[in-house]
This record gives sequence, structure tokens and C-alpha cells, in this order.
Amino acid sequence: MRDKSIIVTTLLVVFCTSVIESVPFIKKCKSDDAKCMKESAQAAIPVFATGLPEYGVKSLDPVTFKKIDASSSGLKLVLTDVTVKGLKNCIAKKIKRDKPKSKLFIKLLCSADLDGQYDMKGHLLFLPIEGNGPVHVKLREAEIDVELDLEDHNNKWNIKHWQHSFNLNGASEIVFENLFSGNKDLGSAAQEVIAKSGNEIVYEEGPPVIKAVVDQVVKSVNTFFHAVPAEELSLD
Repeated sequence: MRDKSIIVTTLLVVFCTSVIESVPFIKKCKSDDAKCMKESAQAAIPVFATGLPEYGVKSLDPVTFKKIDASSSGLKLVLTDVTVKGLKNCIAKKIKRDKPKSKLFIKLLCSADLDGQYDMKGHLLFLPIEGNGPVHVKLREAEIDVELDLEDHNNKWNIKHWQHSFNLNGASEIVFENLFSGNKDLGSAAQEVIAKSGNEIVYEEGPPVIKAVVDQVVKSVNTFFHAVPAEELSLD
């Protein structure tokens, strides 16, 4: 009986030690050391994007969505069975932590490919348009700024609120297949306009899509925060 108690105690010690030990892919930094935080974030991005099942974090590359409603006042645009690839290659441009205000600012530069199905009818920019079928988007050098409001809950960080904005530094490519139910003349004319207006379309109709992707990333980060003691993420 005594031997069993010793074994149980030993297992508990090993388990607890493994839980609180330093996260191997996180370099802890001071809150005012932006250079250290940027380097740490850059090293962590590809590891995090592949998924961390031991922390409850699912893969973010690819990240999938059953439905994203990107409709606006003049256009019905519903995307389904969406797959986004490329987040593991995002570049950490800037990381800043305001400890007194419990805020974390992140600037990322990302390129990604989106594939899915679309159902569209209305006006896209100035163009009357309709169709349904496969859609393909190449987003190049999208600069995404995210502001996180943090709180300490039982010695673990929690994201209680967030907001974001984005800017396109590269040229986006968008292809809608089967426009106008396959009418080649109308479809070709529309696609020609779309090919020249990729960024304009992303700015006008893309915010719900980008928000959905950022939301999924933030939720995954929050899941990770809930699994790791705060002292294992920062030096102060």
C-alpha cells in the first residue's frame, strides 16, 4: 500500500512539474522589450499554426469555415466550405505590450490563399453580377493590426476584448468560377474587371472574411493563454 502511495505521489509531482515548466517554443521577455517579443512571436508563429493539441489548440494552417456571410447592402455574397492556407508564414512586424493598461498590440504581415464555394447576386463595385460555384482568392502582403485587452484570471491571461484593422500592401487575386451561370461572354467581361480590382473588392467585401480568420486566431491564442500560467509567457 505504501509503495502504491509513493508511485501516485511521484506521478503527481511529474505531472505538475510538466504543466508549469517553460513552454519550449516561447522565449519569455520583459513587457518593455519589443525586440525580444517580436523575435519570440516570429519563432512561435509556425509552431502555433500547426496546432498544439497538448494545449487544446487546433491547427490554423489550414483553417476552415463552414460559412462566412460577406454580404453588404448592395450584394449578397455567402461563402461556404472555406479553406484558408498560409498563416504559418505570417511575419511578426511589431509586438508591443502596455502592461499598465493590460493591452497587447500585434502587427502581422500575412499572405494567404482562400478556396471555397460562393453564392453571389447584386452589385460588386459598380458591376451587376451573379453566380455560384468555386472561388479562389490570393491575398498578398496583408498587414493586420490587432489590439488585445488582457486580464489576469487565476494567474492566467484572458483576452476579454479585441479589435483589428488591415491594409493591403500587395495585389490580391480573385477568381469566381461560373459567373452568370456559365455565360462565357458575361462571365469573361466580369472576370476581367475583377482581375483589375482585387484589392478594391477585398476592401469592400473582404472585412467579414478577414475578421472571421482573425477571430479564429484570437480564440486559439486565448485557448493557449488559458492553458499556460502567465509567468511562463512573460518575465514581468
